[in-house]
Amino acid sequence: MTARRTGTVMSLFVGLALAVVACSGNAATSAPTPSIGAPATEAPGFSGLPGFSFALPSFTADTELEALFPTDIGGKPLQVLSMTGSDFMGSNPAGDEIQPVLTQLGKSPSDLSVAFGGTEDIAVIAFRVKGVPADQFLTAYTQTAAQGATITDASYGGKSVKKVTTADQPATYLYLKNDVIWTVSGSALTDALLNEAFSKLP
Repeated sequence: MTARRTGTVMSLFVGLALAVVACSGNAATSAPTPSIGAPATEAPGFSGLPGFSFALPSFTADTELEALFPTDIGGKPLQVLSMTGSDFMGSNPAGDEIQPVLTQLGKSPSDLSVAFGGTEDIAVIAFRVKGVPADQFLTAYTQTAAQGATITDASYGGKSVKKVTTADQPATYLYLKNDVIWTVSGSALTDALLNEAFSKLP
C-alpha cells in the first residue's frame, strides 16, 4: 500500500465520518453532553468540531467502542456518540463506499461501528469491523480508493501514527489498534494536545 493511497483512504474515512455528522440533523442551538456508554435513546447533540453543533437522530450505540475513548482531552470533557454500521450507512450516502469492503471481508453493516468524540479543539473518530484487524480493514478499503494526499510517519503519546496531509485541509492522524482505526484531527492541534490524545487511546 503506497503512502499516497493510504493518505486518500484516511481522507475518505474522515470524510465519511464528518458527513454523517453534517447530514444527520439540523443545526442545534445547544448540545447536551451524551453519557459515555449510554444507549442513544434520544437525539443527542454533538459539538465536537469548531463552530458546529448538530442535533442527531437516535442511533443504536456501540457502548463497547465508546468506552475506549478517553473522558477528556486538554482539560475538556470529550463528548462521545456512536452508531452501528446499519445506522451509519442508512443515514449517509457515502456509506456506499463501505459496502463493497464489508462484502469482501465477509461482513455485514451490523458488524461495523463508528464512534465520534470531540471538544472544540480536537475530533477523534473510531471505525471498527468486529473480528477484523484494523490493518486488514484498511487494506481492503484501499482497493476502492483513488490516489492522493501525502502520508508520513510520526510518534505521539508513545504511539506510532501516520500523519496525513492534503493541500486543502489541516493534517489528520491515523492510528491502528487491534480492530479499530482511529483518526485524530482538528484545526488548531498542538504537539501537547496530540501527545495527550494518543497517550489516552488504547
